[in-house]
Amino acid sequence: MQDRVAIVTGAASGIGRGIAEVLLREGCRVSVLDWNEEIGSRAVLEMTEDRDRVRFIRTDVSREADISHAVERTVAQWGTVDILVNNVGTHYHNSVERTTADDFDKVLTTDLRGHFLAIQNVLPFMKEQGRGSIVNIASVHALQTQPHFSVYAAVKGGVVSMSRSIALEYAPLGIRINTVLPGMTRNSNVDRRMAPLNEKEREDLERKMARNIPLGRIAEAAEIGEAVAFLASDRASFITGSTLVVDGGESSHLSWR
Repeated sequence: MQDRVAIVTGAASGIGRGIAEVLLREGCRVSVLDWNEEIGSRAVLEMTEDRDRVRFIRTDVSREADISHAVERTVAQWGTVDILVNNVGTHYHNSVERTTADDFDKVLTTDLRGHFLAIQNVLPFMKEQGRGSIVNIASVHALQTQPHFSVYAAVKGGVVSMSRSIALEYAPLGIRINTVLPGMTRNSNVDRRMAPLNEKEREDLERKMARNIPLGRIAEAAEIGEAVAFLASDRASFITGSTLVVDGGESSHLSWR
């Protein structure tokens, strides 16, 4: 993957940052896309000392112009796009009756429409070079879910179905599209919940979050990054239209409450 050019959305923190760091370690040049300029600018300084291999581009994936601008800047800097990782997402948890149409539209726009627009914008460059790898991040909620996750689960399921269809469409052109479904992962939301707690309270909370995970712990962001790096690389050259679950075994068993 040396000198491959990658775009990672939502990469200023959490899973996205874990993915970007793994890709950088593998030798990629990475455009870090995120709406939060302060966190994103700081993140790229912390990811690597080689400033020629990483850049931050402030991007709101709900805005088509922002996505187009980010892809254009990446190509202007490094000549093409080899890898796209659509990671950005909005976590939403509420009952059906309390969910407004605006709530629904926000999740749909960020988690599905944003993925679609980013794919549209990189495809011309991947087609020109006759290869490319796109990895869409969804969630285990696309397969098995819980009450109050109707909108979130629907959109994540949409990501999986969309990825399969696009994979079929562009396989003859050498472009692969796959999906990763993370389970419970240490991210910025988890860090915020743990920040005000003492050490024992943090341990108790982490045990609670991991109670249904056979491996006995939640994932680190870099572990999701490793799965993404594999699918993005030539090591996965015969894999397209696939869905890879990275959840410590949680979705492999039945739980009854």
